[in-house]
Amino acid sequence: MKRKLFILTIAAIIVAAFVVSCSKENTFVLDEWLELSQDRTEGGSFNLMKQSIKVPGSDASVDIVFVLKGEFDMGAEDFDYDAFGYEKPMHHVIISNDFGMAVTPVTQALYEAVMDTNPVRTWAESNPTLQGFLGPDKPIVWVSYDDAVEFCNRLSAKTGKHFYLPSEAQWEYAARGGHVASGRTKYCGSDIINKVGWYTDNIPLDTVEYYTEEYDEETGLVYTDTHRVSTRHIMPVRGKDCNVIDIYDMTGNVWEWCSDYFYYYSTEEQTDPVGLDTLTYHGQELHYHVYRGGAWNAKEIKCRVTYRYPHEIAPENFTCDSTIGFRVAMEL
Repeated sequence: MKRKLFILTIAAIIVAAFVVSCSKENTFVLDEWLELSQDRTEGGSFNLMKQSIKVPGSDASVDIVFVLKGEFDMGAEDFDYDAFGYEKPMHHVIISNDFGMAVTPVTQALYEAVMDTNPVRTWAESNPTLQGFLGPDKPIVWVSYDDAVEFCNRLSAKTGKHFYLPSEAQWEYAARGGHVASGRTKYCGSDIINKVGWYTDNIPLDTVEYYTEEYDEETGLVYTDTHRVSTRHIMPVRGKDCNVIDIYDMTGNVWEWCSDYFYYYSTEEQTDPVGLDTLTYHGQELHYHVYRGGAWNAKEIKCRVTYRYPHEIAPENFTCDSTIGFRVAMEL
């Protein structure tokens, strides 16, 4: 009897230790993540978890929202006549793992903290008409796909977290509202683009003033000439409404690189789809990465959630400009 009681006692201690261990683990998760109660629909509520991860040695940080695994219909519907052929067919996708998604595109302040350089500053210094693109809270642009991957690697090394470029499927899932999506919207968070995105028709026109020194051959004097140029450019992040899981700027402002290569959709259900490494066209191998979301100079039709642009990655191609940025995802 004593032996049986002893065995039961030991078993109870083991179970209790396991429960305490799990409790501590769950407590750690809740301590690490800021849990916010949301109520975005009539009679509906849900919990939204976020984390702000500081970059060591700087004042910069990256804000991440917790996106739970789930299922959704990816791509454009057959009767969506705005959609291009490679946005179809709509197909069912399963996201099998939770992941973190950055609340905004990578800003210039964050990029500079991680990479010790800012290509926007370089361009603005060489061309004064580009001054409007410069700003710590504006998205980083003039970054290639390789630049974005290198940023993720360095950010991972600095923080001890695993950051990466989101797949197309993760990008669209998050843009649609992820695990709390209550329907399909044309843009990220709304059917009205002006509420959620900067694009060619609502980007303000700013006047840039700069000065040059000119030489007057008749008098032999050097004088300062004033120039004023009206320009449009990227805007600070969080300038428009977010979607249901507090993600900003997935409509317009800057295109965002995705990790996978371009591929044509099929009607088959897929789990965590990733594009092919290469695409063969008339016997020639092509390497196309995808970017999503539209940009400050894009038409409304190209800012839709389902629109995807295949961009060839080749040494002879100029693969970065003032419209292309990126946001990061994080492994949980």
